[in-house]
Amino acid sequence: MAGRSVVVVDPFSEGRGIAPAFARRGVGAIAVLTAGRPSPWLAPTWNPDDHHEVHVLHDLDELAAKLAVHDPIAVVAGAESGVEAAETLSELIAPGRSNVLRLSSARSDKWQMGVALRAADVPHLRQISSDRVDEVAAWLRREGLENSPFVLKSQNCGGAGDVLVAEPGEDWRAKFHHVLGRVNERNVRNDKVLVQELAVGTEYEVDTYSIDGDHGLVAVWRYAKERRGDRLGIYLSNTLVESGDPVVGVLSDYVREVLDATGVRNGPAHVAVMVTPAGPRLIEIGARLAGAEQQHLALLGTGENQITRMVRHRVDGDSARRYSRRQHVKSVYVSSPAAGELGNSVRFGELASLLPSYQSDALAYREGSMVPRTDDLWTSLGSVVLATTDADQLERDVAVVREIEAGLIVV
Repeated sequence: MAGRSVVVVDPFSEGRGIAPAFARRGVGAIAVLTAGRPSPWLAPTWNPDDHHEVHVLHDLDELAAKLAVHDPIAVVAGAESGVEAAETLSELIAPGRSNVLRLSSARSDKWQMGVALRAADVPHLRQISSDRVDEVAAWLRREGLENSPFVLKSQNCGGAGDVLVAEPGEDWRAKFHHVLGRVNERNVRNDKVLVQELAVGTEYEVDTYSIDGDHGLVAVWRYAKERRGDRLGIYLSNTLVESGDPVVGVLSDYVREVLDATGVRNGPAHVAVMVTPAGPRLIEIGARLAGAEQQHLALLGTGENQITRMVRHRVDGDSARRYSRRQHVKSVYVSSPAAGELGNSVRFGELASLLPSYQSDALAYREGSMVPRTDDLWTSLGSVVLATTDADQLERDVAVVREIEAGLIVV
């Protein structure tokens, strides 16, 4: 396609929607792959035909020179694996159109996120990163956390993977060694363990889109989660919050500080925040599109999402803005209490007729499937998306999903 182009680095997962959205505005897409091929679990989302050129990254400077010939209107990341390369390429081709490069680790490494917030005097969780139990023990004593619950986690893993809770008086060293050295869900070895005070409160995800340091809200989501034993992050539901809710103002002010502290200036980000009795505290930030079908959910609830904001920014020079909820949206997660063979799940196939607010589902398991015990997002049985202007109907449909879930038999 002749004319304007956008470069998309690793256009997988939610990023698969970027090229078609720009194409609708007459802008072609060039794909850059940071590896020769996407990982097996991302491969189904890779659509090479949406891109008029495909490059595999070998040398950043060489590739930047090739791409600069096209004078792209932007270089953007499609998936987490493409964030660092997209920001670096963007600075090589058109400085100032992306984020602050010297703070890139503060947008990908949970320890560095806290370091950046501390440097900017933004409230954050107390934490230490270490590969030594004696160093952690000394820190716990120094911070007065020996008799408080705390969290041990991977520094660079999402979906609540490798997140364990240590209770007061418990021998936490075994959990420390469980995380240390393990290859996490992002295929990265945990060379150190991040230890943090446990944040207690209500968790939110704030999806943003920034333009030259002006941060707009795309959607705010309230998570309901539960804890199972020493595992955090058993997802129950994800609900779109009305933009006029007072908590949105609190979150907006705090998240703007987080974005500034971590060097986000342009493009999408999603920020997980726990609202505690002491105020908001950062859980993590990602400088890319929100995943887990958030683009679809936001479109259902507000009529726009981070991709539509990206197109208006890069094509029309649009300004940052706040969202407005058009209908109630909730994603309901289904869990399994044990690993084994799934039974009494035939109603999974009848949800469209059972639920007036039904939009879609991602329930891959059916009667007779072997299922894992749900310990985190990765081991959830899937989710059901509900959307309606009738709040009462939404809750009635949630109750039906929970009734089906309670009747599941796993042996």
